[in-house]
Amino acid sequence: MAFCKFSSAYLAKSYTIIDNLFFSRYLTTTPPKHATIYLYGLYVCEQNDAMEVQKFAENLGYSVDEIVDSFEYWQEQGIVRIVSNEPFQVQYLPIRSIGSSNRKYDKDKYYHFNIEAQNILSERMITPNEYEEYYTLMEGYSLPDGRKINPEALLMIMRFCVQNKGANVGYRYIITVARDWACAGFVTPEQVEQRLEQYSTSSQSVINILKALGSTKKTSLDEHQFYLKWKNDFGFEDDCIIHIAKELKKSGKSNFEKLDKKLQRYYELHLISIKEITDYEKHRDSIFNLARDINKTLGLYYQDVTNQVETYISPWLNLGYDAKTLLDIAQNNYLSGKRTLNNLNDTINELYSKGIVSKEAYSQYLKNTENIKSTIEKMLKSLGIVRNVTSFDMDFWQRWTISWGFNDEIIDYAVSLAKARGANISYVNSILADWHSQNIFTLEQAKLSSDNYKITNKKTTSSKINTRKYSKEDNDSIFDKFKEMDI
Repeated sequence: MAFCKFSSAYLAKSYTIIDNLFFSRYLTTTPPKHATIYLYGLYVCEQNDAMEVQKFAENLGYSVDEIVDSFEYWQEQGIVRIVSNEPFQVQYLPIRSIGSSNRKYDKDKYYHFNIEAQNILSERMITPNEYEEYYTLMEGYSLPDGRKINPEALLMIMRFCVQNKGANVGYRYIITVARDWACAGFVTPEQVEQRLEQYSTSSQSVINILKALGSTKKTSLDEHQFYLKWKNDFGFEDDCIIHIAKELKKSGKSNFEKLDKKLQRYYELHLISIKEITDYEKHRDSIFNLARDINKTLGLYYQDVTNQVETYISPWLNLGYDAKTLLDIAQNNYLSGKRTLNNLNDTINELYSKGIVSKEAYSQYLKNTENIKSTIEKMLKSLGIVRNVTSFDMDFWQRWTISWGFNDEIIDYAVSLAKARGANISYVNSILADWHSQNIFTLEQAKLSSDNYKITNKKTTSSKINTRKYSKEDNDSIFDKFKEMDI
């Protein structure tokens, strides 16, 4: 045992140091499993924990073979060394001292790729380190189904980047584009060709959007990617995008990044068409005023209610609720002690699930609720309980009447049985639960099965015991028993 060591409390508050080069050089092009295993191994090194590979694998939820394969991968990258296979042991190496030349790749395998890549990037020389980055991307990055980026596909992406950025385009930009396309499933030459056709088809649309923003510059790769996201992922049509771009131009601060933020916000609000967006902007002031009024009703205050509008108010309005109904619901929530926007959101979702949206439907719901409360109050009084009706009582009633389908007659009879025993509402629930399990739903059936819940008269039995007469023989027998026990 070591003479000095850290306590577990100290170790729990310590830190694991990760070289920044790991993030810039490896993390973005490494499969998540390999990254997880490397970082956890680094943590184990920092803790000076004599952990065996079996426990290491168990903690991460991987097999031992997966752990070994992963460290073999990192050994190829040159940042760890497997020093023993039995028992399996790994030594972490300093990243800063490892040059790209230490990574083990088959250079002959990429002979054609190297020549073509240099021809594409004709205005500068590709360094060995840059080639290594490309190899890492092609060999180290894979989709969940195991597919990797094809060398010819990467060359096609390089040509496309050169067309957009010039022959001096940086390799980090190329790798970023290639990784983004790979994440979207474009890893083969055929798939990249499909992606390029999408860009070609979208060119005129992107030009039209730039014009709407007041720009006549040449379209860029980033702008094409923005457009495809708006079109394919969000579902905006060109006329809607151009409409928003023109509105943005009026502010004097218009570009694709700001347009993207606008469209992202509308998408999150489920506003996809021109009409929906126009109506929202037209009533924007009233929506923000409604947000402030609801906050005030709940006893809340926010200087900027933008987040509340986007998170709560607009979605509620999209469900069909009007301002007056929302304020009424907020008022009732406040009186019930539910005084946060999250509470209010839960209430509205519950009402919506029951089809209660209009002001009339909500008013009728409140009347029904008051009638139910009045019925429960009478039931509690008959059980000798004097208190306010709680949410638990309401849940019971909801279960008895809606979920189980009992009518007032059967519930009243169950209450009478509980009253006879001096029991409470929980006992009523147990009676009704028992009847429900036996498919008893009429009063006649309930009365036939109610013996278990009635109090039996035990006075007769007691009387017989107290009035029993013992004979002389009985008394002598009892006396002899006591003598035997030395009492």
